[in-house]
Amino acid sequence: MKKINILAFALLALFGALAVTSMWDDTANYDERIHLPAGYSYVTQQDMRLNPEHPPLVKDLSGLPLLLMNINFPYQSWGWDTALTVDSSRTPVWQTDVGFGNDLLYYSGNDAQNMMRYGRIPIILIGILLGFYVFKFVREQWGDLTGIIALAFYSFSPTFLAHTRLVTTDVAAAAAFFISFYYFHKWFKTPTKRNLIIFGIVLGVSFLAKFSTFLLIPIFGLIIMGWIFLQARGRKISTAKKYISGFFLVLVIAYLVVGAVYAYHIWNYPAQKQIMDTTFILSTFKFKPLVDVSVWISSQSYLRALGEYFLGFLMVLQRSGGGNTTYYLGEVSADGSRSYFPMMYLLKEPLAYILLTLFALFLALKKIIRQKISIEFFKNNFTEFGMLLVLAVYWFFSITSNLNIGVRHILPTIPFIYVLTASQISNWIKNSVKKSLLVLALFIWASVSVVSVWPSFLAYYNEISGGANRGYMFAVDSNLDWGQDVLRLSQYLEKNNIEEIKLDYFSGAPAEYYIKTARIIPFNREIPQKGWLAVSASVLQGACKGDKIPCSYNERSYTWLDQYKPVTKIGYSIFVYKIE
Repeated sequence: MKKINILAFALLALFGALAVTSMWDDTANYDERIHLPAGYSYVTQQDMRLNPEHPPLVKDLSGLPLLLMNINFPYQSWGWDTALTVDSSRTPVWQTDVGFGNDLLYYSGNDAQNMMRYGRIPIILIGILLGFYVFKFVREQWGDLTGIIALAFYSFSPTFLAHTRLVTTDVAAAAAFFISFYYFHKWFKTPTKRNLIIFGIVLGVSFLAKFSTFLLIPIFGLIIMGWIFLQARGRKISTAKKYISGFFLVLVIAYLVVGAVYAYHIWNYPAQKQIMDTTFILSTFKFKPLVDVSVWISSQSYLRALGEYFLGFLMVLQRSGGGNTTYYLGEVSADGSRSYFPMMYLLKEPLAYILLTLFALFLALKKIIRQKISIEFFKNNFTEFGMLLVLAVYWFFSITSNLNIGVRHILPTIPFIYVLTASQISNWIKNSVKKSLLVLALFIWASVSVVSVWPSFLAYYNEISGGANRGYMFAVDSNLDWGQDVLRLSQYLEKNNIEEIKLDYFSGAPAEYYIKTARIIPFNREIPQKGWLAVSASVLQGACKGDKIPCSYNERSYTWLDQYKPVTKIGYSIFVYKIE
């Protein structure tokens, strides 16, 4: 085995080990307590009445290991047994998902923590698979050195380490984007029937990872149109016929895969209930013609599967436009900010990575200036321009969206940034020991800064922000506090013989499931209180007086706590105070 393969294996093994060990005591975050129970219901019931807002693939994979456990299924749960109709109660559909999730995990005699551990393993494997493809693709394109640099970027990425351990769709979406691009590139370079079929199947699987993967259609379409534009006049028509017709067949194959998988998931989903649920869920969707189309598709026996897919797609459109109330840079708002994702990228990536990326951008611009810009230049660098197009399209939609709840939503673009950076850096350090040592030193700096926050990779913030301890001052939610530290809080209370505590925390697992040695007592956000108090970062920064939303920093409920220093922070996300 070549030394480069051994090094790549070691990096991926380390990535997996860091992911497994760091997730072991993480309690379910808000999304996990929806996704994992939904996935278990899919693989055991073949009924997708829960959480149609996300495609089923990731939830299926997470649900499969749970078949090895003896699990009680709460058929009488309000979330499972509740009929959603427009005339019923206007209950938000997510509340039924949460209700069932809590019942399955915490109130049916099941081992919730081991269920979460089992369910996270497939996501970790997806993260490792993505790392493998980063190395494989880059190595094939630019050689061993570039491949290992790109993999090193990936293996110590705090955002990937944080999210590859969670039963959510974000890492799977990143894998879908990158692996689809790999097979698109393969078909594009060698447009054989075999490569077309493989690409179509992979693209279909990608559509089943997250609805944002729909952006792959316009991205690949634009790349194809760009290639056609670069052809000589006499070859434009033949090139257009070959790639446009081929891409059409790819989409047919992809949606056949989507339809087949969704058909499994509605096999035991009563047809009438699917129609009722679709009508209820989309009752607040603003563009009624699309609602009518969705309800009609769901009512056709041979189209029901695609109707469920279309329902989820519309739910995501509605949520992206509406946004989520969250704290960002001293303000709590649901309107979103155009600076959110650029700022979160600059604060959540290791500073050494940012410096290397900026230097790589400088090297690329220098190369462009020195070379004559021509059609041949674009042809010779078409892979890089394709990746830049992925970044441009995805970042445009992310920045213009009102859904600002975490850097995880730009995860699909980060591997492309690593690859493009690695391609420039590897050329710069070739045959230079001094340059190689400088880059190695930057990687050591980055890896030490990341590993130092183990097991709390979710809370990672770089030196610009002051590190994980100060990250809560910039943004919270899934950037830092997602309800993951309740078990660690329980361990702290037991170790320190704390008998009672006021607890105000963001989402996640019911505290009483984990906290057995201390009594949880009522709290009041407005009035200073004595005794032990635990407040999570999202609540500390975003709880408004009188539940007023949006609110400014000075309207926070817990402003009276600013004069106190916490005794400790649990995983950087839960602030524990002892007020005399």
